[in-house]
Amino acid sequence: MRVFDTSYDYKTDTPARTRPDADRDSQRLRSDHELLWTKNLCSGVVFAPKVSSARSNEYLIFTDTSEARHCYGSDAVTGSYTTWLKPNALVNAVAGLNEDQKSRYLNPPYTIGSAMIWPVRRKDQPTLNQARGLRLSVGDRMDLTLECIRRHYAGEPESPLADVINAYADFFALFDGFAEFVDFFHFQDLVTPGYGEVRFYLPFDNFERSGTPATTDDYVTYREATLEFIAGRGRRMAEWVMEHRPEIEVRQ
Repeated sequence: MRVFDTSYDYKTDTPARTRPDADRDSQRLRSDHELLWTKNLCSGVVFAPKVSSARSNEYLIFTDTSEARHCYGSDAVTGSYTTWLKPNALVNAVAGLNEDQKSRYLNPPYTIGSAMIWPVRRKDQPTLNQARGLRLSVGDRMDLTLECIRRHYAGEPESPLADVINAYADFFALFDGFAEFVDFFHFQDLVTPGYGEVRFYLPFDNFERSGTPATTDDYVTYREATLEFIAGRGRRMAEWVMEHRPEIEVRQ
């Protein structure tokens, strides 16, 4: 029987000998993405990304009703900033952690609650995954990314990711608005009831400063919030699998 385990650490799944990367190397993660994101959309379309066997550089492929092929890649959306060398305020914030905090925050397991897929096209660079990390006003944070996506659906003033989201507008058009996007990818814990606002990990400043934590206290607040989010999202995923795929054993 197939097992879906929300506590499984994909970093332990046959990692590469050099520069291991679970998003690239873990076949179990790829299979779990395929499981979770094969669903009916409100439009009636069945979104069914499949593991690609055609090309080694293709992660998941969805073929739409026009036979166009769309490629998706995997990414963790709750980073610990362990390898970041700037901005200085972030580096100092991490350096200020005590040993217990370092053990809790800096090298957590990579579980499914932290995993997401984003569209990838060679002609559209940077990808959303890349832009989230490169643009400091977003700082690789999923809550800030989700605010950019909310603004896209609402037609509100531009966000730091507006150009990239617009480049991949066909992906976001698959979903019948922000609420369906949130529900589809199990981001409900990052929005208020009614989906009108995003719940931010740290006080929101309308993207005026770096999205990365600036003090050790901010970092602790951010990491506690992300760990809570990962656990909650994992539970939502487990509940979805139990309801829609009862033939699969679920472990938490």
